[in-house]
Amino acid sequence: MKFVIGVLVAAVLAVGGYAGLLEYGAFDMPLKDLEAKYAKPTSKFMDIDGVRVHYMDEGPQDPAAPAIVLLHASYMNLLTWDSMAKALSSQYRVVRFDMPTNGLTGVDPKQRYSIEFNMQILDELTTKLGIQKFALLGTSSGGPVAFRYAAEKPERVTRMILINSAGMPRTAQTNPNRQRGTTIDQWIKDRHRSMTYWRENLAVNVTSMPPPDWLVEMAYDMGRRAGLRDEAALFLKNFKTGDPEAVLAQVKAPTMILWGMSNPTVMHLEANIISLWLTQAPSLVKKYPKVGHYLYLEIPSEVEKDVLDFLSGAKDGDLRITQRVPVASAAKTP
Repeated sequence: MKFVIGVLVAAVLAVGGYAGLLEYGAFDMPLKDLEAKYAKPTSKFMDIDGVRVHYMDEGPQDPAAPAIVLLHASYMNLLTWDSMAKALSSQYRVVRFDMPTNGLTGVDPKQRYSIEFNMQILDELTTKLGIQKFALLGTSSGGPVAFRYAAEKPERVTRMILINSAGMPRTAQTNPNRQRGTTIDQWIKDRHRSMTYWRENLAVNVTSMPPPDWLVEMAYDMGRRAGLRDEAALFLKNFKTGDPEAVLAQVKAPTMILWGMSNPTVMHLEANIISLWLTQAPSLVKKYPKVGHYLYLEIPSEVEKDVLDFLSGAKDGDLRITQRVPVASAAKTP
């Protein structure tokens, strides 16, 4: 009996100790350690309104060279664009940056974590780099940053590409960020997401192959950045879908929408809705079978070719603009 009690006491102490470690961030990784591990020779940093923004600026630096800005997904960072940037940089000036709460971009002392602040960084970064006009490529949560900016600053955006874009209306049941599991599961996940968690999560979204080890390790490391818990909570609190139909109706840049048919996070029919709502911008939709949310990592060569063809104008014959029949005229139709 004493042995059983001893085992139970030891188990309680172990669980309590683990909970204490989670609560006080024992598994957190300081930003300086992340920078030491993940900053590249091409990494640059710029102060934008008090935030130290990590970015890369590759390809021809001639001010007259065509430019494109790459906007990454949630829980990802600019390094996930390595292959895309390499494919584009022989012909285009390629700029990519870590949005706040991601990668190596620092803390915002004013706590403005939101899509709107990401748009401000996009605007100020490109302006300070002397880039007046550019194409935009946004994926997942980078998508609404792209299309809201294109709607707000149509004079600056030459073309737009959306890959598995977020930004559509959600219910509590369809919100990809909704809480799952028991209260204990949620409490643990809010404080520490293990390597196993990230491998399983990415395996759901990378559907045509096992998620690469480098991606799992990077997601694990970036996900335990010190202070991220509070920053991410503020971003989710500030995130508002708004009225994407009205916003997309203001976009004027030719747009290509790419989607994975096996995407479990945002279903492929949303690509058609986005195209339908682009009433001032000619658009085209392409869907890829058997790939998921991170299709630019699953089938990079095919996606990169499509992006290059679109940017060059080779796909312009496939662009179509939504034609809406006025309600009054429709009512007279027999």
